[in-house]
Amino acid sequence: MRLLTIGYALPQYETDNHSIFNAPSWFDYEAVLIDPAAFTAQTAKFLAGEEYLTHDDRPVINGASTPTQASAGEHLQRRADEAARLLDAGGLIVVFGRPNATQPGLIGFEGLDRYFWLPAPAGMHWGSPVLRAAEGKTVRIVAEDSPFAGILRDYRQYFAYRAIFDGNNRAVRQHGRVIAAGGSDVPIAVQFRVLSGTVLFLPALSDDITHERSVLAERTIDAARQLLRQATPSDAPYWTGGIDIPGLNDRSQELGEANAALEDARKRSEEAQAKVEALAVHRRLVTDDGRSLTAAVGAGLELLGFAVTRDEEGRLSIEDEGQTALVECEGSRDEVVEWPYVRLQRRLEERLLKQGELLHGVVIANGFRGQELGQRPRQFTDALRIACQNYRFCLVTGETLLDLVRRALAGLSDSQRLGLRRRILAAAGHLDTPHATGEAVAEPSPEPIF
Repeated sequence: MRLLTIGYALPQYETDNHSIFNAPSWFDYEAVLIDPAAFTAQTAKFLAGEEYLTHDDRPVINGASTPTQASAGEHLQRRADEAARLLDAGGLIVVFGRPNATQPGLIGFEGLDRYFWLPAPAGMHWGSPVLRAAEGKTVRIVAEDSPFAGILRDYRQYFAYRAIFDGNNRAVRQHGRVIAAGGSDVPIAVQFRVLSGTVLFLPALSDDITHERSVLAERTIDAARQLLRQATPSDAPYWTGGIDIPGLNDRSQELGEANAALEDARKRSEEAQAKVEALAVHRRLVTDDGRSLTAAVGAGLELLGFAVTRDEEGRLSIEDEGQTALVECEGSRDEVVEWPYVRLQRRLEERLLKQGELLHGVVIANGFRGQELGQRPRQFTDALRIACQNYRFCLVTGETLLDLVRRALAGLSDSQRLGLRRRILAAAGHLDTPHATGEAVAEPSPEPIF
């Protein structure tokens, strides 16, 4: 077996070390080892003036292909087809995990990134939030039976993870097998079944390996050979089915029953996991910011009975009893300042100008999100409170929304939920839990300052 390497040279007679430009067709090999950083790094060097040749010695140019020159963009896009063909034939691709990044500047291929060439399992992609940037040295073997476990252990000092997988992602759990984990058990080496082949992500290897690199090359080839053998066991000749082995039929039946029970357990586990995630998401109301907070806010408002919609950018709007409001969310490790109000005001003005609609606004502020509940100071600035009060926007903390969600889950009636929704849409300024639930007498809203 020969191994093609790109971006990380392994000196051994069974390895072919190449660049992204001069490598032969990948499907000419059973296994390929790639550092995806090579795609952005080597392309950047090419754009800066470094010269490259293709495998058939044609100069690589940043333009259209000619009979004697190869277009860099077209040449690299071809790698995606080669990777798919390699995997479809049952091959192996070993990838040093890196966070995704883009490299503009190639004519005809402005979408070049580090993983454009690598197929992914259904429902997955090789970018954030599935594969996220991280830095660490901890390597803990999870799957001792993996052919690469020994390499990860013996060369631990040279491995450093630069990306981690989201272990809570359903697609990662469904399609991936964790081989090694970093700190806090985050997956850093994961094996995936893609098409008919295997994709194995490993932590990045240091270039400091010198005298040991030839030994590493031999061990990598041996591990790749074993992994391919595991993934594609040889088929027995058809006539062996007629050979009677006492007890084999009974054991085969037991195996079939056990596999059926295992599949049933897997389905029940996935259903239970989905239910857990649907409830656990509400904790993010008091811990997260950005899109994660927005997703939790949307789930919480839906639980209260609002009709929630999301635009192409993930921004929320809610509707109830014919009244619509736009929602902006902001999380901070300190006080939440005026930015959600500014964004909300711009959205409302745009809606008014384009569609002639004068809508209500809701701001969800999750201030001091790293501090324990009950110990947080006021979570928003006076400027944000006054702005929301003046423009009659409802200002709710993530903590208050969590209180309302917990009450709804505990068994609020339809009329009580309706009351919550009406108070949220009618509020001008800060709305705390007692006023949202009707336990406190609502004070008259002050007149606008201007």
